[in-house]
Amino acid sequence: MELKEEAGVISAEVVVGSTSGLHARPAAMVVALAGTLEPPVTLRKPDGMAVNARSIVKVLSQNFCHGDVVVVESTGDGAEDSVREMAELVARELDHDDALEAAD
Repeated sequence: MELKEEAGVISAEVVVGSTSGLHARPAAMVVALAGTLEPPVTLRKPDGMAVNARSIVKVLSQNFCHGDVVVVESTGDGAEDSVREMAELVARELDHDDALEAAD
């Protein structure tokens, strides 16, 4: 995963790793992580609108499916770490029990 910076925005493109996409439990895991990150992150499809990753409704509304490219973005101090942590989570298979244990 490569981090990019443009006009103060740190971003990374990542492919959704969960076989069910970011639906139900995987989306809840994304939102839970997002709630711990400072600065906050947004998620979007490459040509889509950015949504706050702390909102389960907004994450689900994007219909991120397995194999979709997601752009993770953040600004401010610590943005690199926030983007990296979220991108790593989105890329993982989050649908199996062993993934759930690793996330705890």
